[in-house]
Amino acid sequence: MDGETLKTKTRMNFILRLKHWQIFPILVIGLFLSNFKIDGNQTLTTILLVTGLTFYFSWTLLVGHGLYQLIPDKFELNYNLFIVNSLVWLTAYITIMVLSDGLGMTFKGLAILPGLYVFFAFIHFLMFPVRTLKSIEIGKKADIGDCVGDFFLIAFLPIGIWFLQPRINKATSRQRTISKS
Repeated sequence: MDGETLKTKTRMNFILRLKHWQIFPILVIGLFLSNFKIDGNQTLTTILLVTGLTFYFSWTLLVGHGLYQLIPDKFELNYNLFIVNSLVWLTAYITIMVLSDGLGMTFKGLAILPGLYVFFAFIHFLMFPVRTLKSIEIGKKADIGDCVGDFFLIAFLPIGIWFLQPRINKATSRQRTISKS
């Protein structure tokens, strides 16, 4: 990898270099905004919901993207499925929240099938960054079983960030050192 490509990737992956104490407030603000309701103004409440969700879930998306760029070519993870599943579940979630005024919906009969795929997409959205991180740490493609504990850290993100982000920082600095050599 040439020096210019490394600089570009480094600039794009600023989220991988942030410390846990820098990301934690962003996640908390995202949670706060997504749960904030203004009586009598559904439009503003929806804008706050979408903005909060964007803050909260962008960390997972950016980390998955950034870590994927750092994995060695000897093993592959399905990045395209990660991107598609990210878009599917985020679009479905935001659509349901907007259409139901934040109350959620219940699906019955055959309508549950797309709902099951959206659930799978959400699980994959959370698992991909964890699996990528674990693969970088162990130097081979990580199995799902290797990542279960870390999956719960990302599922309970505001708390899990205190454990995951230092490992991401360490893996990122190690990969940058390897790439420069």
